[in-house]
Amino acid sequence: MKKDVIPELARRLWHAGRSGAAADPAVADQLDDLDMAYAVENATRDLALAAGDRVIGYKIGLTSQSARDAFGAKEPAAGHLLAGRLLQGGQSLVTAGLFEPKAEMEVAFILGEALPGPGVTAQDVYRATAAVAPAFEIVDSRWRGGARTLPMLVADNTNAARAVLGPRVKPPADLSKITATLLAGSRTVPGSAAAVMGDPARAVAWLAGHLLRNGSRLEAGDIILSGTLGAPTPISAGDHLVADLGELGRVVVDVS
Repeated sequence: MKKDVIPELARRLWHAGRSGAAADPAVADQLDDLDMAYAVENATRDLALAAGDRVIGYKIGLTSQSARDAFGAKEPAAGHLLAGRLLQGGQSLVTAGLFEPKAEMEVAFILGEALPGPGVTAQDVYRATAAVAPAFEIVDSRWRGGARTLPMLVADNTNAARAVLGPRVKPPADLSKITATLLAGSRTVPGSAAAVMGDPARAVAWLAGHLLRNGSRLEAGDIILSGTLGAPTPISAGDHLVADLGELGRVVVDVS
């Protein structure tokens, strides 16, 4: 692994997210593999922490087979969730500084207990979950033209940009039966929790194992965006977004 390249790639992606000037994809040729990509992702996290932000949880991407196939991935991908990227209730989503943002409707998990592993199952996730919430994840690539490869996607924190959580509710016994609808202006996008590895709790169980392999673990209080229930939907200023997740409730945000 070319360790000296990692801080430079992290700085470029970090600068892109703060300046609104996308990172040159040519430098991504230096990304040798997924281990290096996750090292870059972690280095960008450390830059955020040094700037005063804090990690409040994680996001999971590539939770559908079609998304994994598009990137040639054998498993989902994970990123971190920063406090500074989580919008508060009633706060507008500002698109300035973003490149080609898309909205994803998701189930957010709020853990009441740690999930240290190994061998975490979906049922373990249900038992450890204090609450769930309907959520938007706003995804956006800091690479000019978007991520072309799996290492590019992972290095860029799996396209994590912003997040919006709706009211928290007690988790039902079976999330796989949840269906959803995203309204964005005149557009309607259907979704299903079953699209997330059959059950979003399975995605969280995968995350627990992924973190354990890398010397970390899920802790009580962590917020986890478990994967999109429907197609990522392009958004722009003036949009009014509503995601209705049935018994889990709704989450609403205005885009400016």
